[in-house]
Order: sequence, then C-alpha cells, then structure tokens
Amino acid sequence: MPDWVLAAERAYIAWAVRPEPAPRDAGSHAESSTPRTEAPDDHARSEDQADDRADDRPTDRAPGDLHARAIAAASAIASRHLAIGSPRSFGIVIDAAAQVDAATLSLTAHRTWFAPRDIRCAATGSGAAELAAATGGRVVSIDEALACDIVHLDSCAVRILPAQLRRGSHVNAVSTDVFAPELLTRATVVHETRLPALAAGLMDGRQLDELTIFAIDGAPIAVTALLRPA
Repeated sequence: MPDWVLAAERAYIAWAVRPEPAPRDAGSHAESSTPRTEAPDDHARSEDQADDRADDRPTDRAPGDLHARAIAAASAIASRHLAIGSPRSFGIVIDAAAQVDAATLSLTAHRTWFAPRDIRCAATGSGAAELAAATGGRVVSIDEALACDIVHLDSCAVRILPAQLRRGSHVNAVSTDVFAPELLTRATVVHETRLPALAAGLMDGRQLDELTIFAIDGAPIAVTALLRPA
C-alpha cells in the first residue's frame, strides 16, 4: 500500500477540519455541481473562509514525478468516495507515450483500495501499447476505455460526448474541457476543493448510479501534502 497515497488522504482530511484555506490550482474552474448532501455548518463556514482567501495557495510547483504522484493520489481518493464499491474495470486514456509513467501511477494509487481485473488502455496519439505493457492491461479503443467502472483521463486532446459515458461510471480528469457542456450538466462534478469534505465524511459521495466526474485541477492539496507531509 503506497504511503504517499495515505499521506495525501490524511492531508485532505486535515484540510476539512482546520481553518486554513485549501490551496487552489491556477487552472481550477467553478464547480459545475455538488453532491446532494451539503456539509455541516462548521464546514460551510470554513469553505467561505477559503473562498475569501482564494489567492492563498502554493507558489512553487512540485517536481514532475511528485506532481504526478499527487494527481494519482487525489484521483484514487476521489474514486474511493465517488466510484462504485467494487469496480472491476479501469480505463486509462492518454495522448502520448510520454504520459505512460504518470498514468500508471494512477492505477498504482487506486490499488490502495481497489483491485480492478480489467485494465483498458487507449491513446489519442501514441503510447497505448506501452501503457498496456506497464499496467498489465490491454489496448482498446477510446470508447471501450470510457466504458469502464473507473476512468482516468490523462488526456487533454480527447473530446467526450454524453453517449460515450454511462451512468454508474466514475471519471477522474485532468481537465473538464474534454467534456461536452451538456455532459457536465447531467453529471455530478466534484472539484478538488471539495475533496477534503468527501475524505473527512462531511459530504456524501456516490448516491446511486449517477455519473460522477472528479476534476483534478492540478491537485494542489495533494502536492502540498507530499512536499510537506502532515
């Protein structure tokens, strides 16, 4: 079990219960939707404080491999609360072979809590075969990768229409720009600033068979945790 995944999880829980505002990535977007159950009043007040201090965020970027681990850890923690309980299939979509190592880390992080048996690897460009070799998976089309219980999108080039994702799936995406606008309106979209409340049990995760999307937003909280472990 990777210690860095558990360190990131502890950091998210800590952010939820202390007044210090969660850092935000410069590319973060306003949340498209929120889970159905609101956080308790105390937590709501802490989020108001975070909104008032939006510029209080890490100023230096983590080294590349550490940043990749932070994104992988954040994705796995989100999946723990937003994916179905026993996912059997895990899809990964990349753009190029240079992303294989970072995408493989996501599967490693997910194995902290999950044991998917069907690993599907796809690419908009190159690298699908290398990714399959690294993960023990198989090369598939993008549509087949998107049809998994958990999907990790390390791609910024893919463009996803509503018909390509099914209810009950959970998707971790480095950018929500890859989704058609109508898809975002029908999905439950959770940005990284909400992950502390999910990890701490202050907000409900998956309800039934809805489509859930986690917008990784650079994972600045996880980056901070791995730079300065709690």
